[in-house]
Amino acid sequence: MSNNPDTTPPNELGPPVEFKSTAGEQSANQVAEIQCRQSMGIVPAKQIIYEAIVGRGDRILMDFTAQGVVSQVEVDGVWQALPALDRQSGDMMLAVFKTLAHLNPQDRVNQQVGEFTAAFGKEVRKCHLTSVGTQTGERVIIKLVSKKGKFDSLSDLGIRDSVVDVFKRLSGRHEDDKSKQITSGMIVIATPPNGGGLSTIWDYAMRATDRFMRDFVCFETPEMKETDVENILVDVVDPNNGKSLAASIEAADLRQIDVYLVPQLTDKATLERLCYEVNTENKQVFTSVRATDGIDALLKLRGSGVAPDMLAQAVNGVLHMRLCRRLCENCKQPFQPNPQYVQQLGLPPSHVQVLYQQYQPVPDEQGVMPEPCPACLGRGFVGRVGIFELTEITDPMRQALTTESDPAKLRQLSVQQGNQSTLTEGMLLVAQGITSVQELQRAMGS
Repeated sequence: MSNNPDTTPPNELGPPVEFKSTAGEQSANQVAEIQCRQSMGIVPAKQIIYEAIVGRGDRILMDFTAQGVVSQVEVDGVWQALPALDRQSGDMMLAVFKTLAHLNPQDRVNQQVGEFTAAFGKEVRKCHLTSVGTQTGERVIIKLVSKKGKFDSLSDLGIRDSVVDVFKRLSGRHEDDKSKQITSGMIVIATPPNGGGLSTIWDYAMRATDRFMRDFVCFETPEMKETDVENILVDVVDPNNGKSLAASIEAADLRQIDVYLVPQLTDKATLERLCYEVNTENKQVFTSVRATDGIDALLKLRGSGVAPDMLAQAVNGVLHMRLCRRLCENCKQPFQPNPQYVQQLGLPPSHVQVLYQQYQPVPDEQGVMPEPCPACLGRGFVGRVGIFELTEITDPMRQALTTESDPAKLRQLSVQQGNQSTLTEGMLLVAQGITSVQELQRAMGS
């Protein structure tokens, strides 16, 4: 085969990335793949997916304007710039992606959602594509999902064993002492409004529950795919069919379900129904909310309009998680902080002799910068770790939730009751050299 670009088939140019169309019938998928292999748009399509996979990217963002295409890849929660494309190359690339996903390449206005698969060597990613028209052109997001997953359990996310133990007790699973298990009550899973990780923590929180001794049902809308965990029944609730989420939960009473999972609360009626199931029927409920911390999550639920005493009686705990980047073990730099600095951070100076920071490259005598670290590609971080705050609701906190609206007072009471704040949990990661002060500050600001 000739290597002349004029004669080489487009699919043989660029990085060795293989695409599969998966959204249609087999014959339609094959036609879509053939069309894409024959298009010159396959070359920039392979290039951008290659850079995302090699760079450990989770999402690709592409903004199409009259001037061209500006692209970024999200790595460990931080957006990194990719090389810009001219508009013609970008349009051909997008046509390939949309064809693979069985979408309309000519529609640059309406929202479209589809998926396809991309593989580079042994790395396989399911690519979820969303496109929508903007004032300046079109915005496209491709979410790359690994079939393997990045974590095996909550512990792999960085949660401390003592926090896992409390969570399992609150969720009806305590392997060492069955008498400590709590098999009713509401547990809220929360992440920051502008941060990621909600689907991740929800998934692994469900894996930590006892799904084999009790019956679980998860209520999802047609566009949701939050739960893919063994031994959890999924009940798809379509409001267009005239049945509300609250009514679906009520109907589940006849099936003698033990645990109700509602990944996304939609209205006051649903929350009231869940509180009823806990307080009257002794059911266990898991739900989620976007919030800055555990107290903020409780106040948001109360702000929905439910009776504060009803909510306070139902909730047993809030598991809140923020994600921050892990320092690269290959290149992180130690430094000796002065005692005053350590004290300002809220750490015991006598116990912290060394902290770590992101590697700061320094040019040699000739002004030549060192080669980037091969482990982190010069970013200074590899992967992410969760900062977990578990707010267990004690009787004094239940009483306060019915009358107190000041977040600061509720947070103070929570700490007094033995709960660790998100910042305190984050500083433990800093003290252990898992992350840096600067990265913790960035994560806390999300």
